[in-house]
Amino acid sequence: MSLESELNQIKKGKLSSVYLVHGNEKFLNEKVKETFLDSVLNDEEKEFNFGRFDMEFISVDAAVEEALSAPFFGDRRLIFIEHAFFLTAEKPKSDLEHDIKWLEEYVEHPSPDTVMVIFAPYEKLDQRKTVVKKLKKQAHVLSTSALSEKETRQYIKQVIARESYTMDGDALNLLLQLTGSHLSTVLKELDKLMLFALDEKTITRKMVQELTSKGLEENVFELMDLILKKKAAASLLLFQSLLDQKEEPIKIIALLLSQFRLLVQVKILKNKGYQQGDIAKFLKVHPYRVKLASQQEKRFTLADLSKAYNGLIDADYQLKTGSGHPVTQFELFVLSFSQSSGKKQPAVPMK
Repeated sequence: MSLESELNQIKKGKLSSVYLVHGNEKFLNEKVKETFLDSVLNDEEKEFNFGRFDMEFISVDAAVEEALSAPFFGDRRLIFIEHAFFLTAEKPKSDLEHDIKWLEEYVEHPSPDTVMVIFAPYEKLDQRKTVVKKLKKQAHVLSTSALSEKETRQYIKQVIARESYTMDGDALNLLLQLTGSHLSTVLKELDKLMLFALDEKTITRKMVQELTSKGLEENVFELMDLILKKKAAASLLLFQSLLDQKEEPIKIIALLLSQFRLLVQVKILKNKGYQQGDIAKFLKVHPYRVKLASQQEKRFTLADLSKAYNGLIDADYQLKTGSGHPVTQFELFVLSFSQSSGKKQPAVPMK
């Protein structure tokens, strides 16, 4: 059942005692919270029967104790357990100790008068942990994982239609590209675009181009393109612009290294006959990243891609060994690559 269908069941009052909300898509997590708050308790009941417990600051014992208490002036209690990091392999961010046995016992015998919602906004849970196994077996699991490009596209189309706007495919493609197809970011930019197009109710490619804010990943993608085209001046200008925006040079170089590695890998695998879907599975990366890389790599030779990647590896090594200044190392890399002849370099390994 889709998340939308699950939320509709909650709105109709068809509730379970314990829910596990697993996934790192911020917008979907907020939507789940709003649905529970609007559907389980009325405004008067929220004052007495709603509890929010952040596991980074409050022990799980307190949340379980609250869940076991009888509702006050109402029929139900609603308990949110947020940032349940103990369901993952992550190390605790504080010295706060959690007695997980309390939660394990509660999940097996929950209070019939309480709806407990456990939020785990993480990519992966530690399947080895007993508490995770019990939650997967006893709780109602809602997935708020990041949507695929296709799912995001469909969701945005529904929003546009619901608000009585029009937006052609070219404009939508650009919006998804500039936002990395991340649902939360797309919706944030779409709000701005709909406000701008309030009178005409039509969102154009020009509006998207002029109004959509570029994230660091998109700027890095553009920077990579300028480097490969050996436009040294434009590359250095964009790099300086990112520094002016308080982006760390080491972070920029690390992202470039990751992107160039992906381009080389996609180039090699495509030459071997792999399709985009197979490449995404083989490299274990998001299909949308593979799609963008596939569109970009075809315009450059494997020799140039490998040379750029190896040049960045050298710059990264100089930085990590303290042999050079980040900005200087990047400038030297760009100037050196822009003057290179494009002779074949060793390709990077697949793993």
